[in-house]
Amino acid sequence: MTDDSPLSIRGCVRTAGTPLALVALVLLAGTVPALAAGQSTPAISIETGSVAAGETMAVPVVLTSAPDGLAGYQLELSVDDPAVARFENASYPDRLGLTTDPVISSDGGTVTLEAADLDGQIEPGASDVTLATVQLTGVAGGETQVTVASSQVDADGGGVVEPATEPTAVAVSPSASTETATAMTDASSSASESTAESAGTANAAGTTADSGDRSTTSANGPLPIALAIAALAAVAALAARTSRQP
Repeated sequence: MTDDSPLSIRGCVRTAGTPLALVALVLLAGTVPALAAGQSTPAISIETGSVAAGETMAVPVVLTSAPDGLAGYQLELSVDDPAVARFENASYPDRLGLTTDPVISSDGGTVTLEAADLDGQIEPGASDVTLATVQLTGVAGGETQVTVASSQVDADGGGVVEPATEPTAVAVSPSASTETATAMTDASSSASESTAESAGTANAAGTTADSGDRSTTSANGPLPIALAIAALAAVAALAARTSRQP
């Protein structure tokens, strides 16, 4: 005989509900890592490239992701070698409602940027958020790096964002005038070396000719002396003959 009492039915429900709860927990545990994987770690990207000496390029400074939005930030960027490249200026996108004037060091080696999103333009989940655009000028041929010296980034609600940072290489090629001056200097050096070699050859030839002349004079020098001796002998013989005649 089957027992259909309410107690028996509740027991069946509880028994059947336990596996369902376990299945739900397993599905939830699998969903959390997937959501975490879909949210990339924020990073500050400095999109540099190459520039010629004496020219200026615009370099975007980008926050790759803002999972919780962006309230504001303060950044200090630096150039490792200001003798190769230096900061000239910087600007902010219009959607950042509150900004401060960029502060650039006297040697152009650092720039400080600060801005806030007062109107909530940058919402949670935003990606590739342009924070600022800096002007980088090439000074002399060579390579250097731009780094994030310090950063403070705040999310909506006051949470702290710690974005990853990596140095970015900057290549500066010599200007056309510098290359021309170098070519002229090389050509002048080659011409000077050729002139010196020609002068050395001429001096060597002159020394050889002088040696030949001295050899000829030395060979011909004894001949006039012999003639003088012979002439004296002839005069002496003639005088002796004259003295013997009566």
